[in-house]
Amino acid sequence: MKNALLLIFTICAWGALYSQTVTVHISGLRNTQGTIRLQFFTSAENFDNKKPLMIKTVSKSQASGGKLTVSYDLKPGTYGIAILDDENSNGKMDYGMVLPKEGFGFSDYYHTGMSSPTFDKFDFTLKNENRSVQIKVRYL
Repeated sequence: MKNALLLIFTICAWGALYSQTVTVHISGLRNTQGTIRLQFFTSAENFDNKKPLMIKTVSKSQASGGKLTVSYDLKPGTYGIAILDDENSNGKMDYGMVLPKEGFGFSDYYHTGMSSPTFDKFDFTLKNENRSVQIKVRYL
């Protein structure tokens, strides 16, 4: 019994060393319709080629006061998070004549330009500790 408990404790401790929690605080949401699509990038090349490490989709039904918080476990490394406020839940950015109809945002970076930012504007390094990032949604 002691050996089993020791093994379970060792596995849990080992897992804690190799994954940390990233808490994403999203603000500026204009409604609770649809979903938030989070894309996790690990390099400028991944971002430029639109090939995220992973994509997570969360319902906005839990949003309150234009804010939503989600958390994910990630291994240490360099990341950048881009989000889409997918108000109609179709999995893609919708456009008017030229400009996006839906909101977007980036980890710890409020983008004011008309083209995509570079990865180095919104990347962060996750070390052996939990981390919080802020994303303010922008609508054009």
